[in-house]
Amino acid sequence: MRTSGLIHAGLLAALTALRHTDLFAVSDSGLPTPVGVPVIDLGISYGFPRFEPILDLILDEVTVEAAWGSRDVADQNPEAAALLSGRLNAELIDHDDFKQRIGACRFVVRTGEARPYANVLLRAGVPWL
Repeated sequence: MRTSGLIHAGLLAALTALRHTDLFAVSDSGLPTPVGVPVIDLGISYGFPRFEPILDLILDEVTVEAAWGSRDVADQNPEAAALLSGRLNAELIDHDDFKQRIGACRFVVRTGEARPYANVLLRAGVPWL
């Protein structure tokens, strides 16, 4: 039995199955997900759990080599923008382009975040020593 970090079996299985360059996303409660892209739904209520702690737990488990967010986050959600910039050096792209790229994801982790544009697209890296 795990003694720290993530304990959600489905999320751990999805993260463990990632390979180099696989895409996955962590989203707020409202991001549309294309049919066929699995959603690991962690949302319990609007605002819970929030985007940041879920992202932090995931980043403790995987190597990420690139990240993208919606350009609209800068104006609409400065706290999330600072997180994406500071923690991930995420490239901000057009929101329609961002939503289109979600279709290439292995899965999306949906949080209960109720503030707009708290979404990130992540590309799995390789943890070479």
